[in-house]
Amino acid sequence: MNTSPGPPEGDAFTGAILAVEGIRDAAVLLNGPTGCKFYHAAVSDAQLPRVTSLDPLTYQEEFYFGQPRVPATYLDRDDFIFGASDKLERILPRVADKGHGLIAVVNSPGAALIGDDLDRFIRASSLSVPCVALESTGFSGRITEGFQQAVRAVLERLGPGAAEPVPRSVNLIGFSILHKNWEGSLAELRTLLGRCGIEVACTVCAGTTVSELRSLRRAQCNVVLHEEYAEEVAPWLEQEWGIPSLFLEQGAPVGFDATEGMLRQVGEFLEVDPGPGLRAVEEARGRSFSALARFHSLTGLPKGATFALQADPSVALPLARWLYDYLGMIPVAVVTTPVGAEGLAGRLEAFLSEIGQGDAWQAPILPQNPDIILADGNTLAWLRTQGLQGAW
Repeated sequence: MNTSPGPPEGDAFTGAILAVEGIRDAAVLLNGPTGCKFYHAAVSDAQLPRVTSLDPLTYQEEFYFGQPRVPATYLDRDDFIFGASDKLERILPRVADKGHGLIAVVNSPGAALIGDDLDRFIRASSLSVPCVALESTGFSGRITEGFQQAVRAVLERLGPGAAEPVPRSVNLIGFSILHKNWEGSLAELRTLLGRCGIEVACTVCAGTTVSELRSLRRAQCNVVLHEEYAEEVAPWLEQEWGIPSLFLEQGAPVGFDATEGMLRQVGEFLEVDPGPGLRAVEEARGRSFSALARFHSLTGLPKGATFALQADPSVALPLARWLYDYLGMIPVAVVTTPVGAEGLAGRLEAFLSEIGQGDAWQAPILPQNPDIILADGNTLAWLRTQGLQGAW
């Protein structure tokens, strides 16, 4: 049996880069070696494509290394000894000429040790493009910490632009291009809220634009989808920009009950009838029931099947409740990632105790041999290396 401690987890460095790369017309300029560039450039391009060509020969200019995203200063041994001044002076105008609406200069962990003054280079460049420096992202801290640090730094740099308030409008925050199928999820949320007459003004750092970020104050409130990615930013926006935030009581809108809960909560706050959106969810519930009933008649499943899940608390809470309450499945291991949202994690622990499955709370997945495992890709890949078989 492999005795490795567990799957790799995202860190604050990755969270900060992907927060900025989630802005459609922004770019991360990485002050660091190429080893810190390639993974983040590939992930950002896969999650939010901006170009049509995949030919690496198209991006052979200096600093890009065959990838359209996250240009880097490719620090080497001499740079770590003498500093990266020359490369920083050359790269800033190159990136600015690409037509971005915002540039974030981000230090890699190693580059932060050199002590280059990123703000000085930005000022000396006299660029017309707004730039923000992220000297230290938290590096090995939680991915949600780096994400929120970058979001706040960007918003502080852009400032609260003047905007005419739009009645019955919201910003969606606490969501990122790191989340699986993020574009489809946001499209569905826009549709459901739109049925209630609610406009989504901005999806902060998840497919948004610089112009939309400058207009955050046109919305009546921020709806926090994933608390872990906004629990620090949301209070700051309320205090500094005057935008109240709505934290979802049931966690992210995963499953029918949590989605209905979100619509009711937002409707109550905005004094809007959530009925049209609730009817759309009820129609989807009916379609699901028909398919599940046919499947159950042949197999007896999914009722009674065991499951394990590992996820952020904002997802784990509604997902565990949906699997148990709606599908009749039994939790044998429910693990929350240590990324924040302790309140939601506490509610999940209480729920498991209420249904007599308290032993499943933070139980290791491996010994349970569940019928189905729901987790992130790294966790599933690691479990396979441990020899665990079954449905995924």
